[in-house]
Amino acid sequence: MRRSSSYVDDHDLGMQFPASDWTCYFLFSPLFGDGPCQAVNLGVHIGHMHGADLRVPEFTGDQNGVFIVTQLVHENRVYRWFDTTSYKRTQVIYSRSGLDLQIGNVVRIKGSWPYLDLYYNDEQNDIVYRISGTMKYAHWVPDHVMTANLYSFLLFPEYTYTGTITFKGTVHEIAGIGGFDKVTARVINNPDTIGVGYWHYDPVTWNERFISNGLYYLGRNGETYIKGGVMTIPDGGYHPASSYEIEYLEFAEGPAAPGSRETMIYPQRWRATMQSSAGRLVYETRPIDLVDARGERLYVTNVAFHAEGEFRSANGTTTHLNGKGYMEYLRGTLDPTLSPST
Repeated sequence: MRRSSSYVDDHDLGMQFPASDWTCYFLFSPLFGDGPCQAVNLGVHIGHMHGADLRVPEFTGDQNGVFIVTQLVHENRVYRWFDTTSYKRTQVIYSRSGLDLQIGNVVRIKGSWPYLDLYYNDEQNDIVYRISGTMKYAHWVPDHVMTANLYSFLLFPEYTYTGTITFKGTVHEIAGIGGFDKVTARVINNPDTIGVGYWHYDPVTWNERFISNGLYYLGRNGETYIKGGVMTIPDGGYHPASSYEIEYLEFAEGPAAPGSRETMIYPQRWRATMQSSAGRLVYETRPIDLVDARGERLYVTNVAFHAEGEFRSANGTTTHLNGKGYMEYLRGTLDPTLSPST
């Protein structure tokens, strides 16, 4: 893999992430079909958020830190790489000519609207991801305030892509529609922010054609912060959701982090309702049974799932939908079994 540009110093890098202490790029996506590769999560974080409210020790507030995460569901096994120590912000190469970000020989994100290419090399698990795709819509939430961080959340909800995943030397052709997001933030150290009770971020692909993407976010005291999102049902268009509600149906307990002795409660099944001007989507989920690389039952924060739903359009037409999703759940101060769910 060639270098994308010449080295830039901290000052130049700061200019390319305006007013930014940390920024990140993440893809959450189920994959089409019933092949061995079922879902992916690919992300890079440049600068670490201040995570005291999130109970995530890796989020230390180090603006020079970098972490990389890849997660593949392959034949119901989860292969995860989470690197928090190998790279620093000064090792990030970033071009001013469009988006072209590179970290060593392990990450490259390159694109110019509406095209986007992703390359991740998980040397730990011997998995290489090469993805190319396009985007149609941008869904922007400009003023998140959580814990000690002020950030804007830019979501491209229907990143449609093809590519390959080379799994331990075997090349798999893959395709999907996923939620690709970009966050830019400052650490403001304001004790009066709403904080994080928990958030539940829920990209779902329906009939391998449409998407819904909801964010259910409660503050540290159970306050509603964001319960909204976007869908492309029923016509492939951009339909922001004015409301999004979740009722949890089943929970499981598992390690709080890979290798951790601490445990936490994870949502496993839920019923969701999303309302847009185009109509009302109601769906229920069931998890894909997952094991770790050793074959042991695994409960994880980012869970792949099947979904079954019904969309009732504004004119009264009802459409049955089948889907797959890849949820991100990030805990904070609230126990989801006790906090309000509607």
